[in-house]
This record gives sequence, C-alpha cells and structure tokens, in this order.
Amino acid sequence: MNFNEHKKDLIAISSLLIIVIAITLILFNIDGKAGVYYVRDVFFYLNNALFYAGYDIGLVNTRGLSPLIPMITSIFFRMGFISDYTIIAVSSSFYIFAALGMYLLLRLRFDEVLSFTGSMILSTFPLVIVWITKGMIDIPGMCLSIWAIYFMILAFRKNTKFLYIAFPLIILGFFARYTVLLTVPALLIQFLLVDDPINYIKTNIKDIIIGMGAGALVFAIFIGIYSYLNIGLFFVSQGNDITNSTYNALVTPNNVYYYIKNFLIYLGTSNFIPYSLKPGAFIVEEMRWVGGYPSIISYILTAILFVGIILYFTKLFSRKNREILKNENKKLKLAIFIIGLIVFLITYLNVSIVLSIAFISISLLALYKWLIKAEMDDFNLDSIMFYWMVINFIFITYYHVKVDRYFMPILPVIAYFVTLSLSLIFDKFKENKHMDKIKIVVPIGLICIILLSIGIATVSNSPHTFDNQMHPNFMTAANEEKAVGAWLVEHDPDYLNKTIWADRGGDMSFILKKQIPSYEKTSDAANFTDEMVKNKVTYFISKDNKTIGEPYVKLYQNGEVYLYYYDK
Repeated sequence: MNFNEHKKDLIAISSLLIIVIAITLILFNIDGKAGVYYVRDVFFYLNNALFYAGYDIGLVNTRGLSPLIPMITSIFFRMGFISDYTIIAVSSSFYIFAALGMYLLLRLRFDEVLSFTGSMILSTFPLVIVWITKGMIDIPGMCLSIWAIYFMILAFRKNTKFLYIAFPLIILGFFARYTVLLTVPALLIQFLLVDDPINYIKTNIKDIIIGMGAGALVFAIFIGIYSYLNIGLFFVSQGNDITNSTYNALVTPNNVYYYIKNFLIYLGTSNFIPYSLKPGAFIVEEMRWVGGYPSIISYILTAILFVGIILYFTKLFSRKNREILKNENKKLKLAIFIIGLIVFLITYLNVSIVLSIAFISISLLALYKWLIKAEMDDFNLDSIMFYWMVINFIFITYYHVKVDRYFMPILPVIAYFVTLSLSLIFDKFKENKHMDKIKIVVPIGLICIILLSIGIATVSNSPHTFDNQMHPNFMTAANEEKAVGAWLVEHDPDYLNKTIWADRGGDMSFILKKQIPSYEKTSDAANFTDEMVKNKVTYFISKDNKTIGEPYVKLYQNGEVYLYYYDK
C-alpha cells in the first residue's frame, strides 16, 4: 500500500480509533465497576452464554434470544473469564468497529475530514454513548448493519464478489439482533436501481448465488447449533409475529409519533450521558424532555440538517435540473409514486408491515427513476441511505413497544445526512478563498465541542443520579449481590443441590451458575413465606429487607442484599 496515497485516511482512521477506544475505556471503567445490575436483559444473555459454555443454566424460553453475542461471550467463559465484565467487553468492541465501518461508508461519498466528522458524530450521539458498555445487543446490531450496507454498496459499485461478505454479514447481524434483517430491503432495492436489473442479475448471477450460498451456510451453522442444543428460535418467531400481524388499536395503542417527538434528545442532551436509560417523552410545546433539555449540540446538528435539506432540494430542483426532468416520462412515474404513497398511508398499521414496506418501496422506486437523471453528486447513494432510514423508521413506529434504543439503527443515516449537509454548506461557499481551511477547522471544531460536551456531562452527572429510580447506590449494588453469592458458595459446598429462590433470579442464576427463579413481584405477599416452605426452599436471596418470617432466618447480609435460610 502506498502510504502517501492513503496518508490522510490513515491519519483520520488512527485519530478516530484513538478517540473511540478512549471513550470505550472510560465508560468501561464506570460500567465495569457497576456491573450490569441495572440492565436486567443482559442477565438473559449472560445466562445464555453460560449455557453455551456448557453449564445447564438459563431459562429455556430465553435461550432462543439473539445468540451471537452470548455465543462469542461463551468462548471467553470457556477460557475462564466468567464475569459480566466479559459481555460488556464483547459488546463494546462492536462500538469501535461501528465507528470504523461508518468512516469507510462515508468515504464512498466524502473526503477524509468529513468522513471522520460523520463517524465521530455517530460515535458521540447520546443514544449511542448510553449503550456502549452496557452489554446489550443494540450496538453490535448497528455495527453489523453498517458493515453489511457498506459491502452491499461496494458489490454494486466495484465488484459483485463483495456479496460474498455482504450476505454472511446480514445473517450474522440477524443472529446478533433480528432487526438487522431490515438491511435486506436496502440490498434488494439496489438491484432495481440499476438501469437494466434483469440483465445485471444475469451477468452477475454466479457471484449472487455464491454470496447467497455463503449467507445460507452461516445460517445453517446457527440453525445446526440450535437444533443440536434443542433451542427454540424465540427471536425469529418474535420477528415473525411483528412482521405478519396487524394492530388492534383498542388492545395495543401505538404512539407512532414517539420517535419524532424524541428526535432532538437523540442528537444531544446532557442528562442522557452516560448513566440515564430512562425512556424519554419530549414536550415540543415547552421544548424540553422529561429527562432534561436538548443540549446546544442537538440544536447545532438539527440546524445543519435543516440547512442541508434546503440546499439539497434547491440543487435537485434547480433550473437546469427542472429542464432535464421536464423531458422525462414523469407522468407515469409520479402517478406510481403518489398512488403508492397514498396506499401506504391508508393501509399503514392496518395490514402486515411487509405489505407496508412493499407499498413504500414501489413509491420511492418510482420517484427515484424520475429523479435519477438530475445532475446530482451520488444521488444513488443518497437514495439508498434515505430508503434504509425509511424502512427502519416504518418498523420501529409500527412496533407498538417504544424504547429509545430501538431508534439506534437510524442513527448512522442521521450521521450520513449531517455529513452531507456540511458538504453542501461548504460547497455553497466554495468561492471563499479560505474555504480549504474552513472545511478543516469547522468539522474539527464541531467534534471538539461535542467531545467537550460529553466530558462535562460525564463529570457533572454522577452515577448516583441514575434517574432517581434505581438502586440508591448502583455502583455497589452488583458487588453486594456477588458478595452474597460468594459467601453462599464458600459456606455451603452443596448449594447446587438446594432449592434457591431470589428477588432477582436472573442475577443470582449467573452468579451461582444455577437456575434460580425470580420472585421480585410476589415476595412481599403475606403468604410468600408459606409458599417457600411448601416448595422446600432452602435459601431466599432478597434485594432489600423483605418481611420474610419464620422458619426463615437472616443468615448473611451485604449492603441491601440479604440471604435467608430455612432453619429446620
């Protein structure tokens, strides 16, 4: 490789990796100490990782959850690194690769400085920062989506052999988080964006088949593992239920505007970093969020996007382009676009999401076929990214469960369009004699402001302010549970053969490497002690001082975690 030819790229990538690795290590230092106590879902993945590592543990119905991260974690468990630190490290490593993948994706369209800027913007979105070191599957899902989209585009632009990588990445992403499957429409639409789709497929059929075969092989490996371990594909059936069902608004009210209302806080808010996981509810009239106010960064990025949209459409429908488009056979294409859009809007939430995606795809494809002759820089890539965003947005608004982290797959597209907006703004003032310097100073200055904002937020928001709804000191809560578990292991070597219940069964199952049911919602009941006696429960582990009566006695305490023993 010629160093001088790629010098700027190497400098940009090196700087990017240094920053994102530093962010990861800082947050890992915090969340590594706190453990995963306050993110309950992670214990499903931890217990599944133990199961893959050879321990007979974990609820049968949770073993079918997305397996990739637990499987990777189980490799380290087999090496002896059995700790919640491990899944945090595995999950957070995908954050670093997501930043790198985003840079490469942006380099298909922009220069090194803008690509670095766009990747840093994605890497520092509050919604991303929150989940880097939590051990969840959202960051890995976003990472694999970015890389899948990147290799898809390379396959159509440079060499169809890149499909050998794109298809397996989609399948890996699917097993990391099933929503990565939403990259498939973005792949399929690209076949239709070429001038002669049928001829293109015929010409490249060999590479297409090999790519699909590689993806099928990866899929078969996972299915083989599931079959061998006799695990149900819970996450597949969950996705199937979502895609094939329609909504009964009386049964499951759907707040389709949730993510639109909360959009500003996804771009920047001080109280979101890095300890708050509380779902937001943005009040537009008061321009505030229940968890805080959008930061200045949010308004800066929104303003850049707004200006960029105006400049983009001004350029798209310039006098020259209007003349070009006027000569196109636009009536049929516009009719298909309008009719498809109307049908989509009328049937949305009333038919399967698959049909909804089909209607909007036909509509946008017709619009693209009309506008493609306009003189625009890389209109093809802009259209693919926009389509990818639309498909994801349709899905998350269709799904009646609204969680802020579900918006994460759309963030790479937001970062792309912020970068595009900066490029358009610079292009507008290209005659300025200082523009070469401005194109470097402004993006780097923006990144410095964002990093400074994150640093201030991290320092000013101590972990003890964690939404005021969790453990009073969650920095020690996980260690208290671990201490109680360690005490029990030391003082009762036969504990594996005893019946143990707990308030937080998922936590204690992982700590004790034994299946322990959770009774947090019922352990305050008056007859709970009688139920434990009836079921011959030897130990009950409580997260605070429950009203557990005789014949149970408090055997050990660490902080707010108590171990009760059936004194026979």
